[in-house]
Amino acid sequence: MLSSRRGLWPKSPRRQFQPSDLYRISAHTDPFVFVPVNISPAYQDDPIDYSHSSARSSASPHLISLQDSGRIGTNAFSQGQHIRKESFPSPLLDRPGALRRSVPALFGNSNISNGAGSRGSTSSGPRTPHVNVNANGLPSYGGARRAFYTTKSQPGWKRTLRLVRDVILRPIYLVGRRGPLIPLLLVLICFGLFLTYSTSPSSQKVKLKMQGAVGPYIPQRAASAISWRNRASEEAESGAGLDDEESDYTPPGSKKPTEATKARQGKLPKAKSTLSTAVELPPARRDGRLLLKEGEVHPIPAMMARAKRQWKELKGRQSKTFKEAVAEYEKRYQRKPPKGFDQWYAFAKAHKVVLIDEFDLIDKDLLMYRAFDPPHFRNRVKYTSTYLDMLWNMSVTNGVISRAGQLENHDRARGVEFLASRFAHLLPDMTIMYNGHDGARIAVAAEERARLENLVKKGECEPLTPVSAGCTANTSVLTTKGRVTALTDEPDEGAPYPPKETGPWPHHSMPAFCPNGTAVRGKDFEYGWASMDSTGYEMPAPVPGSIGSLVDGFKQYIDVCDSPQYRHFHATTSWVYPHHPTPVVPLFTPGVQTTFGDVHSLIVEQLELEAKHDPKWEERPFSSLQWRGQTSGPLWEKTSPWRTTQRARLHLLSHQESGTRNITLTDEDDKMRLVEVPNFKLNPLFLDIGMVGPAVQCVKEDGTCDEMQEVFQGYDKRISFDRAALYKYVLDVDGNSWSGRFRRLMLSNAAVVKATIFPEFWTDWAIPWLHFIPMQVDYSDMWDILAFFRGGINGEGAHDALGKQIAMAGKEWVRSCYRWADLETYQFRLMLEYGRLYNDETEPGSKDFNGDTSIEPVWKGEVKLE
Repeated sequence: MLSSRRGLWPKSPRRQFQPSDLYRISAHTDPFVFVPVNISPAYQDDPIDYSHSSARSSASPHLISLQDSGRIGTNAFSQGQHIRKESFPSPLLDRPGALRRSVPALFGNSNISNGAGSRGSTSSGPRTPHVNVNANGLPSYGGARRAFYTTKSQPGWKRTLRLVRDVILRPIYLVGRRGPLIPLLLVLICFGLFLTYSTSPSSQKVKLKMQGAVGPYIPQRAASAISWRNRASEEAESGAGLDDEESDYTPPGSKKPTEATKARQGKLPKAKSTLSTAVELPPARRDGRLLLKEGEVHPIPAMMARAKRQWKELKGRQSKTFKEAVAEYEKRYQRKPPKGFDQWYAFAKAHKVVLIDEFDLIDKDLLMYRAFDPPHFRNRVKYTSTYLDMLWNMSVTNGVISRAGQLENHDRARGVEFLASRFAHLLPDMTIMYNGHDGARIAVAAEERARLENLVKKGECEPLTPVSAGCTANTSVLTTKGRVTALTDEPDEGAPYPPKETGPWPHHSMPAFCPNGTAVRGKDFEYGWASMDSTGYEMPAPVPGSIGSLVDGFKQYIDVCDSPQYRHFHATTSWVYPHHPTPVVPLFTPGVQTTFGDVHSLIVEQLELEAKHDPKWEERPFSSLQWRGQTSGPLWEKTSPWRTTQRARLHLLSHQESGTRNITLTDEDDKMRLVEVPNFKLNPLFLDIGMVGPAVQCVKEDGTCDEMQEVFQGYDKRISFDRAALYKYVLDVDGNSWSGRFRRLMLSNAAVVKATIFPEFWTDWAIPWLHFIPMQVDYSDMWDILAFFRGGINGEGAHDALGKQIAMAGKEWVRSCYRWADLETYQFRLMLEYGRLYNDETEPGSKDFNGDTSIEPVWKGEVKLE
């Protein structure tokens, strides 16, 4: 009986092939007829089990199909060929004789027995075909099979290449035989493209071609802009830049660009004046904002031009010699520089510090502490560790730095010690108390600060006790009568140092820390708490007569005393943390708002660019604003209005889909117009912003953590640094206090948009609208800023070239003014000034610099510019 199509022999348990199992070819209606052949005597004793599939595939008789059309020819069984059913004509089924005459051609000169003839007959009768036996004892038909791996010996390198080829192709061969090869290859290709897109800088040339390909599917204005940029790119590659006067291409279907449009596109010759210099900016408001009015020319180009002039003037007026530096110091602060100022100047000059005179923040921080003489000052330093927790102290003794306290082994403590290591041998003895928290803790009423600073200006000091005799301030003051040097060493009996002035009742919070005459102290002004019923989506109304506002005076804006309009939109000023006047003690803190009495300290963390690559501006495909961050800021609990804090509102507003928002766009003449856009269209194009989970600083016991999850509708996914490097605009916002990622963001080729209320050591060194883009803390101008630089929904009115200018200027500023050497220079100067307050005078003027200013000091230590 014949077997099924899947096998060559009848199914039986482990039955071995016997020579007697030969069948006779006969006419059969089944399309497959099996042609068994006799096996040579040498193979009859082979113990192969032909019921096994592998044995059948290698040693079974040939399968002959007798169906359809075709003819059995002499080349039917060529080497390595398998005979398929369409190779045989169906007429053979009716002509057994013809089949018998043709079958021997399949096996060379062999014949097949018909059962009637003698088995031992010679050439005149049917004969059993002979099957060759290979070296492994297995039968072979039609010649030897070709192995996948070549067994033929090849000389030297050819053999190695063949082996490598075979090893590489073997998996593909197996996949092609065993599975869906094409789908697997497509999956691998898509995965490779995803990795390339996510981590590799894109090619501008390829990107422009891609944009041109999708041109018909986007609005006409954007398509025309892409066409113009393609032409500009080709001209740039051929040597014809956009600044060439003859390059005056106008996209088809659009108007000829005006002078303002050419200036915005960077198309005017550099020697010509642009729109930026033609706009007269209004006088600065006290709150630091500049109002936008519909129909007027947009002020950002003019503010950028003014910032460029300010930066040039700032660098130009810096001291060029040591004598000029000493004179500038005495002019600004009305006292002589501290002892060691010559070594500090030599250090700064050797390390190419650009702004060698701009250290006003140090004087502002330490001014009221100059009202205490050294013994009084040292006792207040010691009392700090009793009054506050979460501290560490750094001491300098005979030029050697040591750490102690609760957080002495913290990374921040190690970083500050390392920052001062190169000049420690030049410092006087001192002990500095560092705050382990991010935010300020020394709340000083405005009246108390003014009282102490007035004592310093008069050359007096705070009495040690109410019954103490008068004393003199802790520094030598330059007066028309000469030097005031009288100091006392009376023991201090005034702890716990309650402040003498606490401000007018009941303003024991932010208003108490603002001086008279500020907006917060205005008549009928109610500071108030942030509403517990707030949803986080509320936006402040524009100033009457305007369509919006921008930050014009950065230092004025971050002072909440004159800019109280944002007080309820930041965790530090929204009364989430109630503040009361505290003792005046010198505490070094990284994040200090203008109303507090902490000393600004340097924290060395997040200083380096963490992306593996930094694509150029043109290679960054996304023009939206990017930010990711944790749920820092307030203590997220039931009793605090956390929905109004800076990060909560940022997440909620960026994910808002309902409603509309008014944004300010510009026409071809850069004149402003107000456009209403649905949020579901606006936010996905303008913003890629969100907080990441899990939530931190939330109270789980009262259900706040779960409520945050519900309010925020989950959290956004983290993205890699390389993914973040694909955006042209990046946002930097406050967390618990100052943001530690500012320098890292500024190092990139992206333009940094910064919203903060914290002045830092670099605030006097960086120029807003030149090195970074200032943004209001209430985010009322966030969409207007992006609409100016990236354009509207379809890219209309974009100022991409101006955004690139800010990105490049910011990166260059970091490389020249925010280096490790600049941090060292600031720390060196701060510790010299602090040391003068901490140490006693051995003789009049012993803590001041009294050397020859005509001799330029030279730094004898190692110079590290990077």
